Order: sequence, then C-alpha cells, then structure tokens
Amino acid sequence: MKPKLTIEDSRVRRRPGRRYLLLGVLAGATALSGCAATQNAMMKMMPASMKQKMMAKMTREMQAQDPWKGYLAAHRGETKPLGLLGGPVRVSIRQEGGGVFVALPDYRRLDPDVFGTPKLPRAYGGTPGISGVPPMARAEDDGHYTKLKMLSPFGDKYTVMADGRLKLSALDATATDAARTRDWTHMTASWKDKAGNVYEVKCCRMMAAHGLEFPTFGGVATNLILHGSSRIGTPLMPTEYTYFAFWGVGSVMKNGEVVDPHRLIHGMLTEYVRTTGYRLGFDKDITPTRLQFHLMVAPFKPDMKTGHFDPAPVKTGFRLPNGMPLPFWHVMFENLKIEARRG
Repeated sequence: MKPKLTIEDSRVRRRPGRRYLLLGVLAGATALSGCAATQNAMMKMMPASMKQKMMAKMTREMQAQDPWKGYLAAHRGETKPLGLLGGPVRVSIRQEGGGVFVALPDYRRLDPDVFGTPKLPRAYGGTPGISGVPPMARAEDDGHYTKLKMLSPFGDKYTVMADGRLKLSALDATATDAARTRDWTHMTASWKDKAGNVYEVKCCRMMAAHGLEFPTFGGVATNLILHGSSRIGTPLMPTEYTYFAFWGVGSVMKNGEVVDPHRLIHGMLTEYVRTTGYRLGFDKDITPTRLQFHLMVAPFKPDMKTGHFDPAPVKTGFRLPNGMPLPFWHVMFENLKIEARRG
C-alpha cells in the first residue's frame, strides 16, 4: 500500500470557526522584550478590528520562529524517502471496554525544565498551542512561570467516560518526512457518556506524510521522544518516550453520524504522564514502566497557504457542565493490549 499522502493534500480544507479561548487570542505573541503590562494596556484600548489584526501579526511572528522550518523544507519534495532502519514495524493496540479519561479545559501548570524562566524563556516558536507558548501567555510569580493564562486541552481536569474501545493497526515503514509515504494507520476509537451518547474518532483516510511545524516521520513513528523539551508537538505535554505515534486525517462522530470531517488526528502510546489525582505531571513525574494511549483531536486546523495552523474548535457534540461545547478531544486509554513486530 503506497498512498500519495501528505498533510498538504488539497482535500484538507480550512474551515472557518469560532475562536477557541484556548490560545487563539495570545495577545502577546511577540513579548520576548518590552513591558508586558504596557502592551496589555495598549491592547485593551484598541478597537476590536485593530486588536484582531495586531494579534494575527503577533501570531505570524511567533510562527516565523518555528525551529523546524529548515528541516521540514529539506524533506517537503522527497518522493522516494528511505525506509526505517531494520525494516518496517507493525503495531496493534486494542482496548475492549472499561473507562477512559477525557481531558477538560484547564490552565496548564508550566514545567520550568521545559519553559525556562521569564529571563530565559524556552519553547515559544511556532503556532501558539501547537508548537510553542508565547511568554506573554504565561503567568509569572517571583521570577518563575506558573501556569498558562488560557484554557487548553492539557491540565489536571478530566472526566471519566464508559465503554472505552480502541482498535488500531498501523505500519511504520517510512523513516522521515516526505511528499509520499508507505506508512498507514487504521483506527477506530469510541467511548460513551452518562446519557448513553457514543463518541467516535476514525482515522486515517490520509497520513500526514509531511509535518507543517514539526516532523511527522511519514505519518507513523516508533521509538522516539515527543513533546516537552523535544520541540516535536506541543510543549504543554511532558517530554515523553513514545513507543508509537501517528498523525493523519480522519473524522469525528457522535451516535454514528459524522459531526466533524477532515480533522487532523494524533495518537500516541507513551510513558505514563499522570500523577496522584490524575494530575498532568512535569518531566520529573514520568513513570517509565507504565504505558497509556493518548488520542488527540486538537482545536486547530492546518492552513495550507501559510504552512501553519489556525484555531478551529472541534465539533465534538459534547457539552461541558457550564453548557459550553467541548472544543477538542483528548482521551486517554489505559486497559491496553499491545503487539508489535518487525517485517
């Protein structure tokens, strides 16, 4: 199976959506210098139209600092990428019932090992929330970063849903980002809320053969480090050894009907990153000998013209206790059966 797949495929269309309160605003995306208080005051005094243009400009400036742009450019047109050293890896992951943990919007605590200090900030280049976190989006106290100022899919709040099911098979054959890939993933994941509604994510009709702001290694990757200090994926997740990961295009469903097609789906089998009370840990809190599978449908969509991401809330069909719609899926499966082999 050799699909001509890339995240730049024209079928992945940009859909205008409401600005999610996550990181879409990020008023101070360029505040690596200057007085944050003065900039905040100026932003409040601006007309809405001017404020929107200013925020868009700031976001573009942060995107221009994406640390992977040179590497990605070198691989963008490669139609005959090399294979994985030692040969392809086939992966099967299943969960056949039991609960799943569904993340709720929260203010992520910021790990100093990942984000540095206000004097020496780290992890800020790229689309806010996808690849970095602008310094002005970080709360400070006594010379240290404390938490993200905006709600995100990463934090300590969660709910448990029933009848979690996961059926995934995948092949990691292509080693690097490229214009074409031999990687593939077939996944169906579902869970059920207290009212009996069934939520489902299916992937992948296309693999993200080439990343927009960080590598995707042909769409499927095995045995690598992601997130945190790696600068591959959002730094709002801890730095975690990842046994298997995929990026591809799929659909979000509710009660058997597609409610949001053409979404970028990310899944990964990693070290255990939760602590007491199911709090999302820092790097020092990782449990290396336990595993969990993360399924993410982020509130962003790729913009093919700019090569970056725009805020785009996911139509999950699930409402929070305050009546607002949940604008992303971040679901964790832990009752897993895992198989993998070469060849």
